Amino acid sequence: MATKLYVDFGGYSAIEKGNLIIPRENILNKNDFDDIEIGEVVDVYSKRGKFLGRGFKNPREVRIMTLRKEDLDENYIREKIIKANEYRLKLGFKDTYRMVYTQSDWLNGLVIDKYNDIATVQIFNYGIEKMKDVVVETLLDLGVDSIYEKSSGRNRKRAGLPEVEGILAGEKTETIIKEGEAKFKVTFDGQKTGFFLDQRENRLYLERFIKEGDRVLDVCCYTGGFSVHAAIRGAEVVGVDLSKKALKTAEENMELNNIPKDKYEFIEGNAFKIMEEFIEDGERFDVVILDPPAFAQSKKSLKSAIRGYHMLNRLGSRLTDRMLITCSCSQPVEPDAFKALVIDACLKAKKWAKIVRYGSQSPDHPITSKGTEYLKCLFLSLECI
Repeated sequence: MATKLYVDFGGYSAIEKGNLIIPRENILNKNDFDDIEIGEVVDVYSKRGKFLGRGFKNPREVRIMTLRKEDLDENYIREKIIKANEYRLKLGFKDTYRMVYTQSDWLNGLVIDKYNDIATVQIFNYGIEKMKDVVVETLLDLGVDSIYEKSSGRNRKRAGLPEVEGILAGEKTETIIKEGEAKFKVTFDGQKTGFFLDQRENRLYLERFIKEGDRVLDVCCYTGGFSVHAAIRGAEVVGVDLSKKALKTAEENMELNNIPKDKYEFIEGNAFKIMEEFIEDGERFDVVILDPPAFAQSKKSLKSAIRGYHMLNRLGSRLTDRMLITCSCSQPVEPDAFKALVIDACLKAKKWAKIVRYGSQSPDHPITSKGTEYLKCLFLSLECI
Protein backbone atom coordinates (compact mmCIF):
# COMPACT_ATOMS: atom_id res chain seq x y z
CA MET A 1 0.00 0.00 0.00
CA ALA A 2 1.08 3.53 -0.75
CA THR A 3 2.13 5.69 2.19
CA LYS A 4 -0.41 8.37 3.12
CA LEU A 5 0.81 11.93 3.14
CA TYR A 6 -1.34 14.77 4.47
CA VAL A 7 -1.10 18.30 3.13
CA ASP A 8 -1.90 21.68 4.66
CA PHE A 9 -4.48 24.07 3.23
CA GLY A 10 -1.95 25.50 0.76
CA GLY A 11 -1.25 22.06 -0.68
CA TYR A 12 -4.94 21.17 -0.73
CA SER A 13 -5.84 24.42 -2.48
CA ALA A 14 -3.08 23.94 -5.07
CA ILE A 15 -4.31 20.47 -6.02
CA GLU A 16 -7.91 21.69 -6.21
CA LYS A 17 -6.74 24.29 -8.75
CA GLY A 18 -4.87 21.70 -10.83
CA ASN A 19 -1.33 22.28 -9.57
CA LEU A 20 0.00 18.76 -9.07
CA ILE A 21 3.44 19.53 -7.61
CA ILE A 22 3.46 19.52 -3.81
CA PRO A 23 6.63 20.79 -2.06
CA ARG A 24 7.76 19.16 1.19
CA GLU A 25 6.82 22.38 3.06
CA ASN A 26 3.13 21.71 2.39
CA ILE A 27 3.24 18.19 3.81
CA LEU A 28 2.06 17.86 7.42
CA ASN A 29 3.59 14.46 8.28
CA LYS A 30 7.09 15.37 7.16
CA ASN A 31 8.70 12.48 9.04
CA ASP A 32 6.71 9.99 6.97
CA PHE A 33 7.74 11.85 3.82
CA ASP A 34 11.40 11.72 4.83
CA ASP A 35 11.23 7.99 5.57
CA ILE A 36 9.93 7.05 2.11
CA GLU A 37 12.43 6.13 -0.59
CA ILE A 38 12.50 8.47 -3.58
CA GLY A 39 10.49 7.13 -6.47
CA GLU A 40 7.99 5.37 -4.24
CA VAL A 41 4.24 5.74 -4.80
CA VAL A 42 2.43 7.92 -2.25
CA ASP A 43 -1.20 8.91 -1.70
CA VAL A 44 -1.94 12.51 -0.85
CA TYR A 45 -4.80 13.45 1.48
CA SER A 46 -6.23 16.61 2.92
CA LYS A 47 -5.90 17.26 6.66
CA ARG A 48 -9.43 15.90 7.12
CA GLY A 49 -8.72 12.71 5.21
CA LYS A 50 -10.03 13.45 1.72
CA PHE A 51 -8.11 11.60 -1.02
CA LEU A 52 -6.54 14.14 -3.35
CA GLY A 53 -4.20 12.21 -5.63
CA ARG A 54 -1.51 9.59 -6.14
CA GLY A 55 2.04 10.24 -7.24
CA PHE A 56 5.75 9.70 -6.69
CA LYS A 57 7.97 10.95 -3.89
CA ASN A 58 10.94 13.01 -5.03
CA PRO A 59 13.69 14.42 -2.78
CA ARG A 60 11.96 17.78 -2.26
CA GLU A 61 8.41 17.29 -3.48
CA VAL A 62 5.61 14.96 -4.47
CA ARG A 63 4.58 14.92 -8.11
CA ILE A 64 0.98 13.79 -8.38
CA MET A 65 0.36 11.64 -11.46
CA THR A 66 -3.34 10.91 -11.13
CA LEU A 67 -6.38 11.99 -9.12
CA ARG A 68 -7.58 8.39 -9.02
CA LYS A 69 -6.50 5.34 -7.03
CA GLU A 70 -4.94 3.56 -9.99
CA ASP A 71 -1.69 1.62 -10.40
CA LEU A 72 1.29 3.74 -11.36
CA ASP A 73 3.07 0.97 -13.20
CA GLU A 74 4.64 0.40 -16.60
CA ASN A 75 1.25 0.02 -18.28
CA TYR A 76 0.21 3.42 -16.91
CA ILE A 77 3.28 5.13 -18.40
CA ARG A 78 2.89 3.42 -21.76
CA GLU A 79 -0.85 4.11 -22.06
CA LYS A 80 -0.52 7.78 -21.13
CA ILE A 81 2.26 8.36 -23.68
CA ILE A 82 0.19 6.70 -26.42
CA LYS A 83 -2.90 8.68 -25.44
CA ALA A 84 -0.94 11.95 -25.40
CA ASN A 85 0.44 11.24 -28.87
CA GLU A 86 -3.03 10.40 -30.20
CA TYR A 87 -4.32 13.72 -28.88
CA ARG A 88 -1.71 15.63 -30.91
CA LEU A 89 -2.47 13.64 -34.04
CA LYS A 90 -6.18 14.48 -33.67
CA LEU A 91 -5.21 18.16 -33.46
CA GLY A 92 -3.50 17.82 -36.83
CA PHE A 93 0.15 17.63 -35.81
CA LYS A 94 2.16 15.28 -38.01
CA ASP A 95 5.96 15.23 -37.87
CA THR A 96 7.15 17.73 -35.27
CA TYR A 97 5.37 18.52 -32.02
CA ARG A 98 5.45 18.22 -28.24
CA MET A 99 4.23 14.70 -27.66
CA VAL A 100 4.02 14.83 -23.85
CA TYR A 101 3.66 17.94 -21.72
CA THR A 102 4.16 16.87 -18.10
CA GLN A 103 1.08 17.10 -15.82
CA SER A 104 -1.20 18.22 -18.68
CA ASP A 105 -0.93 14.63 -19.98
CA TRP A 106 -1.00 12.93 -16.53
CA LEU A 107 2.75 12.27 -16.77
CA ASN A 108 3.94 14.82 -14.24
CA GLY A 109 7.67 15.28 -14.71
CA LEU A 110 7.97 13.97 -18.27
CA VAL A 111 8.37 16.08 -21.43
CA ILE A 112 8.78 14.54 -24.88
CA ASP A 113 9.36 16.53 -28.07
CA LYS A 114 9.23 14.86 -31.48
CA TYR A 115 11.27 16.20 -34.40
CA ASN A 116 10.47 13.98 -37.39
CA ASP A 117 11.92 10.59 -36.37
CA ILE A 118 13.95 11.92 -33.42
CA ALA A 119 12.53 12.44 -29.93
CA THR A 120 13.98 14.34 -27.00
CA VAL A 121 13.10 13.30 -23.47
CA GLN A 122 13.22 15.33 -20.26
CA ILE A 123 12.53 13.59 -16.95
CA PHE A 124 12.18 15.40 -13.62
CA ASN A 125 10.31 12.81 -11.59
CA TYR A 126 12.21 9.91 -10.04
CA GLY A 127 9.20 7.61 -10.30
CA ILE A 128 9.27 8.01 -14.07
CA GLU A 129 13.07 7.82 -14.07
CA LYS A 130 12.80 4.28 -12.68
CA MET A 131 10.67 3.37 -15.70
CA LYS A 132 12.78 5.12 -18.34
CA ASP A 133 13.06 1.89 -20.34
CA VAL A 134 9.27 1.89 -20.78
CA VAL A 135 9.40 5.45 -22.11
CA VAL A 136 12.07 4.42 -24.63
CA GLU A 137 10.26 1.24 -25.70
CA THR A 138 6.98 3.10 -26.16
CA LEU A 139 8.59 5.78 -28.33
CA LEU A 140 10.28 3.15 -30.50
CA ASP A 141 6.92 1.40 -30.90
CA LEU A 142 5.42 4.72 -32.01
CA GLY A 143 7.91 4.96 -34.87
CA VAL A 144 10.67 7.08 -33.37
CA ASP A 145 14.15 6.00 -34.53
CA SER A 146 16.46 7.96 -32.22
CA ILE A 147 15.91 9.22 -28.67
CA TYR A 148 18.01 11.86 -26.94
CA GLU A 149 17.69 12.60 -23.22
CA LYS A 150 18.20 16.14 -21.93
CA SER A 151 17.22 15.86 -18.25
CA SER A 152 18.79 19.01 -16.90
CA GLY A 153 18.03 22.54 -15.81
CA ARG A 154 15.78 24.14 -13.23
CA ASN A 155 13.10 21.43 -13.03
CA ARG A 156 15.67 18.68 -12.58
CA LYS A 157 17.41 20.61 -9.81
CA ARG A 158 14.09 21.47 -8.17
CA ALA A 159 13.32 17.77 -7.90
CA GLY A 160 16.76 17.19 -6.38
CA LEU A 161 17.84 14.85 -9.15
CA PRO A 162 21.26 14.74 -10.87
CA GLU A 163 21.48 16.02 -14.45
CA VAL A 164 21.57 13.38 -17.17
CA GLU A 165 22.18 13.76 -20.88
CA GLY A 166 22.89 11.49 -23.83
CA ILE A 167 21.50 9.17 -26.50
CA LEU A 168 19.02 6.56 -25.24
CA ALA A 169 18.35 4.85 -28.57
CA GLY A 170 19.45 5.11 -32.19
CA GLU A 171 22.27 7.21 -33.64
CA LYS A 172 20.64 10.15 -35.41
CA THR A 173 21.40 13.54 -33.84
CA GLU A 174 20.27 15.97 -36.54
CA THR A 175 17.20 16.59 -38.68
CA ILE A 176 15.49 19.25 -40.81
CA ILE A 177 11.97 20.20 -39.71
CA LYS A 178 9.30 22.19 -41.56
CA GLU A 179 7.12 24.95 -40.19
CA GLY A 180 4.81 26.35 -42.84
CA GLU A 181 7.12 27.27 -45.71
CA ALA A 182 10.15 27.56 -43.44
CA LYS A 183 12.79 24.92 -42.75
CA PHE A 184 14.94 24.63 -39.64
CA LYS A 185 17.96 22.58 -38.69
CA VAL A 186 17.62 20.87 -35.32
CA THR A 187 20.61 19.22 -33.65
CA PHE A 188 21.13 17.24 -30.46
CA ASP A 189 24.77 17.53 -29.51
CA GLY A 190 24.94 18.56 -25.87
CA GLN A 191 23.41 21.97 -26.47
CA LYS A 192 19.74 22.86 -26.32
CA THR A 193 17.71 21.32 -29.11
CA GLY A 194 17.98 24.60 -30.96
CA PHE A 195 14.26 25.04 -31.52
CA PHE A 196 11.29 25.93 -29.35
CA LEU A 197 8.08 24.33 -30.56
CA ASP A 198 5.84 26.40 -28.28
CA GLN A 199 6.15 29.50 -30.50
CA ARG A 200 4.97 27.77 -33.69
CA GLU A 201 1.62 29.57 -34.11
CA ASN A 202 3.11 32.94 -33.20
CA ARG A 203 5.93 32.58 -35.74
CA LEU A 204 3.46 31.64 -38.47
CA TYR A 205 1.16 34.51 -37.49
CA LEU A 206 4.05 36.96 -37.82
CA GLU A 207 4.21 36.38 -41.59
CA ARG A 208 0.91 38.14 -42.27
CA PHE A 209 2.35 41.42 -40.95
CA ILE A 210 5.59 41.37 -42.94
CA LYS A 211 5.81 43.35 -46.18
CA GLU A 212 8.43 43.08 -48.90
CA GLY A 213 11.39 45.29 -47.96
CA ASP A 214 10.45 45.66 -44.28
CA ARG A 215 13.31 46.12 -41.84
CA VAL A 216 12.87 43.71 -38.91
CA LEU A 217 14.78 43.57 -35.62
CA ASP A 218 14.65 40.17 -33.87
CA VAL A 219 15.92 40.57 -30.30
CA CYS A 220 17.00 37.39 -28.48
CA CYS A 221 16.63 35.65 -31.84
CA TYR A 222 18.32 32.42 -30.67
CA THR A 223 18.50 30.13 -33.74
CA GLY A 224 16.39 32.42 -35.91
CA GLY A 225 12.84 31.10 -35.63
CA PHE A 226 11.11 34.46 -36.07
CA SER A 227 13.94 35.75 -38.27
CA VAL A 228 13.47 33.08 -40.91
CA HIS A 229 9.70 33.60 -41.08
CA ALA A 230 10.25 37.34 -41.55
CA ALA A 231 12.95 36.79 -44.17
CA ILE A 232 10.95 34.39 -46.35
CA ARG A 233 8.31 37.11 -46.61
CA GLY A 234 10.88 39.52 -48.01
CA ALA A 235 12.11 41.38 -44.94
CA GLU A 236 15.64 42.50 -44.20
CA VAL A 237 16.45 41.07 -40.77
CA VAL A 238 18.80 42.08 -37.98
CA GLY A 239 19.04 39.43 -35.25
CA VAL A 240 20.57 39.91 -31.79
CA ASP A 241 21.57 37.22 -29.29
CA LEU A 242 24.18 36.51 -26.62
CA SER A 243 24.91 33.00 -27.89
CA LYS A 244 27.52 32.67 -30.62
CA LYS A 245 26.52 29.03 -31.22
CA ALA A 246 22.85 29.94 -31.56
CA LEU A 247 23.67 32.67 -34.08
CA LYS A 248 25.75 30.23 -36.12
CA THR A 249 22.70 27.96 -36.35
CA ALA A 250 20.53 30.99 -37.19
CA GLU A 251 22.81 31.70 -40.18
CA GLU A 252 22.57 28.05 -41.23
CA ASN A 253 18.77 28.29 -41.06
CA MET A 254 18.82 31.37 -43.28
CA GLU A 255 21.01 29.50 -45.80
CA LEU A 256 18.70 26.48 -45.58
CA ASN A 257 15.82 28.73 -46.68
CA ASN A 258 17.86 30.30 -49.50
CA ILE A 259 17.85 33.77 -47.95
CA PRO A 260 20.52 35.98 -49.62
CA LYS A 261 23.34 36.98 -47.27
CA ASP A 262 22.71 40.68 -47.86
CA LYS A 263 19.19 40.28 -46.44
CA TYR A 264 20.23 39.47 -42.87
CA GLU A 265 22.77 40.31 -40.18
CA PHE A 266 23.26 38.63 -36.81
CA ILE A 267 24.88 40.52 -33.94
CA GLU A 268 26.32 38.83 -30.85
CA GLY A 269 25.92 40.79 -27.63
CA ASN A 270 23.78 42.15 -24.82
CA ALA A 271 20.32 43.00 -26.15
CA PHE A 272 19.81 46.03 -23.88
CA LYS A 273 23.13 47.61 -24.84
CA ILE A 274 22.72 46.96 -28.54
CA MET A 275 19.19 48.39 -28.57
CA GLU A 276 20.39 51.51 -26.75
CA GLU A 277 23.17 51.91 -29.35
CA PHE A 278 20.61 51.55 -32.15
CA ILE A 279 18.52 54.33 -30.59
CA GLU A 280 21.57 56.60 -30.26
CA ASP A 281 22.46 55.92 -33.91
CA GLY A 282 18.93 56.74 -35.09
CA GLU A 283 18.20 53.21 -36.36
CA ARG A 284 14.56 52.50 -37.28
CA PHE A 285 12.67 49.26 -37.93
CA ASP A 286 9.22 48.46 -39.29
CA VAL A 287 8.82 45.50 -36.94
CA VAL A 288 10.59 44.69 -33.67
CA ILE A 289 10.37 41.20 -32.12
CA LEU A 290 11.29 40.60 -28.46
CA ASP A 291 11.55 36.96 -27.38
CA PRO A 292 13.87 36.86 -24.35
CA PRO A 293 14.58 33.87 -22.10
CA ALA A 294 12.63 33.67 -18.85
CA PHE A 295 13.45 36.64 -16.63
CA ALA A 296 11.53 35.09 -13.70
CA GLN A 297 11.92 31.43 -12.73
CA SER A 298 10.02 31.95 -9.48
CA LYS A 299 7.97 34.55 -7.63
CA LYS A 300 11.12 35.65 -5.78
CA SER A 301 12.56 37.10 -8.99
CA LEU A 302 9.26 38.61 -10.17
CA LYS A 303 10.02 42.25 -9.35
CA SER A 304 13.37 42.30 -11.14
CA ALA A 305 11.82 40.43 -14.06
CA ILE A 306 9.07 43.01 -14.47
CA ARG A 307 11.69 45.77 -14.48
CA GLY A 308 13.62 43.89 -17.15
CA TYR A 309 10.57 43.34 -19.35
CA HIS A 310 9.55 46.98 -18.96
CA MET A 311 12.99 48.22 -20.04
CA LEU A 312 13.19 45.79 -22.97
CA ASN A 313 9.75 46.79 -24.26
CA ARG A 314 10.43 50.49 -23.79
CA LEU A 315 13.55 50.18 -25.95
CA GLY A 316 11.80 47.98 -28.49
CA SER A 317 8.84 50.32 -28.89
CA ARG A 318 11.18 53.26 -29.43
CA LEU A 319 12.89 51.42 -32.28
CA THR A 320 9.80 50.37 -34.23
CA ASP A 321 7.70 52.49 -36.57
CA ARG A 322 4.83 50.06 -37.04
CA MET A 323 4.61 46.87 -34.99
CA LEU A 324 5.98 45.32 -31.80
CA ILE A 325 5.82 41.56 -31.17
CA THR A 326 6.79 40.89 -27.58
CA CYS A 327 6.97 37.65 -25.62
CA SER A 328 7.47 36.33 -22.11
CA CYS A 329 8.02 32.69 -21.16
CA SER A 330 8.18 33.50 -17.42
CA GLN A 331 5.39 31.46 -15.81
CA PRO A 332 5.15 33.70 -12.69
CA VAL A 333 4.36 36.74 -14.87
CA GLU A 334 0.57 36.75 -15.23
CA PRO A 335 -0.89 37.42 -18.71
CA ASP A 336 -2.81 40.53 -17.58
CA ALA A 337 0.24 41.87 -15.77
CA PHE A 338 2.35 41.35 -18.90
CA LYS A 339 -0.17 43.20 -21.08
CA ALA A 340 -0.26 46.08 -18.60
CA LEU A 341 3.52 46.45 -18.34
CA VAL A 342 3.97 46.30 -22.12
CA ILE A 343 1.34 48.97 -22.73
CA ASP A 344 2.88 51.14 -20.01
CA ALA A 345 6.35 50.67 -21.52
CA CYS A 346 5.01 51.80 -24.89
CA LEU A 347 3.42 54.87 -23.33
CA LYS A 348 6.73 55.72 -21.64
CA ALA A 349 8.30 55.55 -25.11
CA LYS A 350 5.62 57.94 -26.44
CA LYS A 351 3.89 55.20 -28.42
CA TRP A 352 0.15 54.42 -28.51
CA ALA A 353 -0.26 50.63 -28.50
CA LYS A 354 -3.18 48.65 -29.91
CA ILE A 355 -3.24 44.93 -29.18
CA VAL A 356 -3.76 43.12 -32.47
CA ARG A 357 -3.44 39.63 -31.06
CA TYR A 358 -2.66 37.88 -27.81
CA GLY A 359 -0.93 34.57 -28.44
CA SER A 360 0.06 31.79 -26.09
CA GLN A 361 1.85 28.46 -26.38
CA SER A 362 1.05 26.07 -29.21
CA PRO A 363 -1.84 23.63 -28.46
CA ASP A 364 0.58 20.70 -28.31
CA HIS A 365 1.60 22.34 -24.99
CA PRO A 366 -1.92 22.08 -23.50
CA ILE A 367 -2.93 24.48 -20.73
CA THR A 368 -4.86 22.62 -18.04
CA SER A 369 -4.19 24.84 -15.04
CA LYS A 370 -2.46 28.05 -14.04
CA GLY A 371 0.77 26.13 -13.53
CA THR A 372 0.88 24.87 -17.12
CA GLU A 373 0.43 28.28 -18.79
CA TYR A 374 3.64 30.22 -19.29
CA LEU A 375 4.05 31.67 -22.79
CA LYS A 376 2.63 35.08 -23.61
CA CYS A 377 3.02 36.73 -27.03
CA LEU A 378 1.56 40.14 -27.83
CA PHE A 379 1.23 41.58 -31.32
CA LEU A 380 0.87 45.35 -31.05
CA SER A 381 0.34 48.05 -33.63
CA LEU A 382 2.15 51.24 -32.53
CA GLU A 383 1.82 54.89 -33.45
CA CYS A 384 3.59 57.95 -32.14
CA ILE A 385 1.76 60.02 -29.53
